[in-house]
Amino acid sequence: MLTALILIALAVIGVVLVLLGVVAVGIRQEPRWTELSDVAPSPIAAMVRRLCGLHIGRATPSGVDADQQEESSTDAPSARTKATTYPRG
Repeated sequence: MLTALILIALAVIGVVLVLLGVVAVGIRQEPRWTELSDVAPSPIAAMVRRLCGLHIGRATPSGVDADQQEESSTDAPSARTKATTYPRG
């Protein structure tokens, strides 16, 4: 029983170390001195971005599309939420 518990603990520690290694590799593949690009440099970097919450979402609609969408929307003005965008740089 004790042997099985030790083996399970070692397996869990091994999995955690492998995941930590994957995260380290993904972070090292990102450019150091520039902003995050829209496309990750590798699939591992993309997975690490998603894991860390740094993924890039879909772009907001352009001004013309947003105006058309607002006109066709049937929601009350109080029920709509405003999207906040932050300047880059």
